[in-house]
Amino acid sequence: MNSPASLKPIVVYLIEHHPLEISESGPVFQWLHFNNNYKRQLKAWIGPYDPETVSFLIDDTPSGNGWSQLIDGLKQGHIKSVVTHLAPLTDAQRHQLIGTCAQVGAQLITPSDAGRNRDEEA
Repeated sequence: MNSPASLKPIVVYLIEHHPLEISESGPVFQWLHFNNNYKRQLKAWIGPYDPETVSFLIDDTPSGNGWSQLIDGLKQGHIKSVVTHLAPLTDAQRHQLIGTCAQVGAQLITPSDAGRNRDEEA
């Protein structure tokens, strides 16, 4: 398990199973495709980046251990950008994430942003 201090400046937070998913149907809400060049997907959303600056936090369902690490890492100032999809999060998680990112000055990036909210490349 990662400690908040070991997290890199960019964190990708994933939930493996959407709360409404039926187990027989498999993962129905997969937004980052590890088997199809996920690095290209991330570059499209966040712009040019160094893969060494990315940590992945993966929870089986919402509000797991990865979620706690994410919020702690944000509060401690270790995380500068969070990449996640808001749909699988609970209402409370969405509000907490948006508010915490705003409070600490971290950038929240979602696939629906399509890169619009990222900092301009230098």
